[in-house]
Amino acid sequence: MFNPNPRNNYPYGNNPYNNRNRGDSPFGSRYQYQTLPYGYPGAVSPSGLIGKVMGLLAFSFIFATLGTLVGFSMGLTYHSYWVVAIAGFVVLIALNFLIQKPGINLFLLYLFTFLEGLALGPLVSIYVSAGLGNILGQAFVITALTSLGLGLYAWTTKRDFSRLGDYLFFGVILLIVTGLIGIFFHSTLFALVISFFGVAIFSGYVLFYVQRAKYMADTLPNAIGLTVSIFITVLNLFLYILQILSIMRDDRR
Repeated sequence: MFNPNPRNNYPYGNNPYNNRNRGDSPFGSRYQYQTLPYGYPGAVSPSGLIGKVMGLLAFSFIFATLGTLVGFSMGLTYHSYWVVAIAGFVVLIALNFLIQKPGINLFLLYLFTFLEGLALGPLVSIYVSAGLGNILGQAFVITALTSLGLGLYAWTTKRDFSRLGDYLFFGVILLIVTGLIGIFFHSTLFALVISFFGVAIFSGYVLFYVQRAKYMADTLPNAIGLTVSIFITVLNLFLYILQILSIMRDDRR
C-alpha cells in the first residue's frame, strides 16, 4: 500500500521499518506504515498503537471463529472453499487500497477475518468427523502460547529484528516452492520438515511485526495494517503446528 505522507525519521537515524515495508509477508498487508519524527508531540505512542492492535486482533479472531462455525455448519465443499478463499483475497486487496477510509477499513478487516475463518470450516469438519478435535485444541493452545511468548519477547528485548524481515520474506518464497514440491513427492518426513520450517518462518514474523509496532505512528491505519499481518501470521503458524501434530500422530490424512 501507499503512504500519502511517508517519513524517514527514526530515533537513531534511518528507520529500518520504514520505506520498503522490509520483509512484509506476501500474505500480509502491503500498507506503507507511517512513522513520525522522534520527539514529535504525540507522534509515536507504542503502547497506544499496540493497544489498538490487540483490540483489533481480539475482534478479528472473534469474527474468524464465527466464520469457522458458519463454515462448519454449512459443510462447505472443496469448490466452495476456493470461492471463499478467492473472496478473502479480493477483500484483502480492497483493504490495501481503502485502509485510509474510516469505517470502511474496519468493515473490510472484519469481513476478511470472517472469510478466513469460513475457509477453515471444511478443515475443522474433517478433524471433528475423524474424532481428532483434540488435536485442533492442542494446536490452538500451542499457537496461542507461542504467539504470546514471542510477542512479549519482541516487545521487551533490546535485540533488533528489523533485518530479519528480508530473510523471512525469502523464507516464505522457499516455503511455497518446497510446498509445491511436496505435492508431487508424498513423503511424511519431507512434510514434517516443511512444517517445522513453516513454524520457524512465521514465529520470526511474530517477532518482526510486534517489534515494528514500537516505531510506528499511533494511527488506526497503522493498527489495521499490523493487525492484518499478525492475524495472517498467527493463522499460518496454527496451520503448520496442526500439521506437525497430525503427522506425529500418523493422522496426516
